[in-house]
Amino acid sequence: MKLKRLKDQLGESLSWSDYLSLPFTQTVITETLRMGNIIIGVMRKAMKDIEIKGHLIPKGWCFFAYFRSVHLDESNYDWPYQFNPWRWQDNKDISSCNFTPFGGGQRLCPGLDLARLEASIFLHHFVTQFRWVAEEDTVVNFPTKNTNQAPAQTLKFHLYPSSQGIQNGWEKPLTS
Repeated sequence: MKLKRLKDQLGESLSWSDYLSLPFTQTVITETLRMGNIIIGVMRKAMKDIEIKGHLIPKGWCFFAYFRSVHLDESNYDWPYQFNPWRWQDNKDISSCNFTPFGGGQRLCPGLDLARLEASIFLHHFVTQFRWVAEEDTVVNFPTKNTNQAPAQTLKFHLYPSSQGIQNGWEKPLTS
């Protein structure tokens, strides 16, 4: 918020250097991707016989690398179901095989930086221009593209322009 107020006073918009100066925003995005990545996994074909944790995957077989099984594994993350962006502040290596929301290796998503930038821009506007109140604090998983029904879990919240804020008692929500 300090950066926004300063930019508003100077009549300037955010720049690339401003984006790079917001490391906590990146930790929030990283933790969001760890907990609720929209891509749940990837299919791969074994190019040779390979053994993983005592299981043989024969050459030519396809397998599904399920990201959530890694991202929500207690052996990789303390309290994996708790949203904790501070876990990334100690410069934890986000390029490790324990964090794969954009795939990895030769098939690393080329849109990785663009996606993170767009998420940062969204968060900037969401946090600086709105206030919200959730009815319940809960983790909500995204539905897959093949979901024909409404998701079983929904996150209900009230959204307010930041100009109203708490001072006006949250009287006129935009949504509910």
